[in-house]
Amino acid sequence: MKLGKRNFFLRGLLGVLGVSVVALFSLGCDAINPALRYQEAARQLHFSLDRVEPQIELAFPLEQSRVRLRLDVGVDNASDVRLRTRRVGGNLRLAAQGGDHAIGAIGFPEGMDLAANGRSTLHAEVVMTYADLKQVWGPLQAAALRREPATWSLAGEARFEVMGIEFGVPFRTSKSSNR
Repeated sequence: MKLGKRNFFLRGLLGVLGVSVVALFSLGCDAINPALRYQEAARQLHFSLDRVEPQIELAFPLEQSRVRLRLDVGVDNASDVRLRTRRVGGNLRLAAQGGDHAIGAIGFPEGMDLAANGRSTLHAEVVMTYADLKQVWGPLQAAALRREPATWSLAGEARFEVMGIEFGVPFRTSKSSNR
């Protein structure tokens, strides 16, 4: 008799577990790890380089000259999930005068809210000295002062933390300065 009760109990337990497993699979991976929904939404973000405004501040001697860059990076969030970046950064390049030139690392260190089904803009202003940019001074002048055709590009990563899980989403974007 004891064996019959034990078998009945085990069958009941297995039945409950089976229903639980079927319920979890019907709910999908979000029920097992809700952070996956946020990670997938972050991977669907679209980044655009909306504005690159270089301003050359010439000084004498030339070593005291500076370049001020104002950048706007647009972020489209087509998902129904509100996200918040921890930080965004990348490497800025300039394709001008037949070459591709590294300008430097650009960072947007403050977090930013990315509204669901909306568009947000990251703003940055970076000042670099002539010494920092000596190798690319000619192409910068051509793009900024003479308005010659050039293409700015930014390759970077947006960092997120969701439910204690930190992850990064890489992006690439560019903007032509042809006017």
